[in-house]
Amino acid sequence: MPQDLVVCEHCNAVHHWRPLASAEVARCSRCAAVLGRGHRLDVHALLALAIAAAVVLLIANTTTVIDLRLRGAHASITLPEAIHITWQQNEHLVAVAAAVTAIVAPALLIGLRLLVLWPLATRQPSAHFVWAMRVLHEASRWSMVEVMTVSGAIAIVRMAKLAHAMPGPGMLAFGALALLLAALESGGLKHLWMERP
Repeated sequence: MPQDLVVCEHCNAVHHWRPLASAEVARCSRCAAVLGRGHRLDVHALLALAIAAAVVLLIANTTTVIDLRLRGAHASITLPEAIHITWQQNEHLVAVAAAVTAIVAPALLIGLRLLVLWPLATRQPSAHFVWAMRVLHEASRWSMVEVMTVSGAIAIVRMAKLAHAMPGPGMLAFGALALLLAALESGGLKHLWMERP
């Protein structure tokens, strides 16, 4: 298919693609489904956001996310440690949900964004670009950034039953990460496909 054509995912209508202004929304002429949204940020700014999200994810997983006090003992723990404690307390579903939504899923989304944005920003062809775009497109359908933040809050509430729990700086980092991921996802992917090297 020529690079300037886009197919509606809902009704398979084919449209000519053109760059969109920042507040502009392209809709299918047949079914009115959203084909794409204009993004205020260019590829270099999106790459900077993706790198910042990777750094914030690292900070969020290595700094204190929760401060626990139980029977006179005090512990400041990271999210991986909190997940491990939750697992040991037989809250397996909560531990797995927190690990997937707060560590694994964001790391995969950020990694895929970097695989897509780096070749675009450097104008270097990449053998992984098409594969990464397809996986990112599928992952974006299931991506719910707010779930990541809620899962962290649920883990704290569940652990508060076991001990006195206070959020730490790692929780602030997860809040910042949720904002960064939302900013990355706000423009969709079609404008990136049209800029591929």
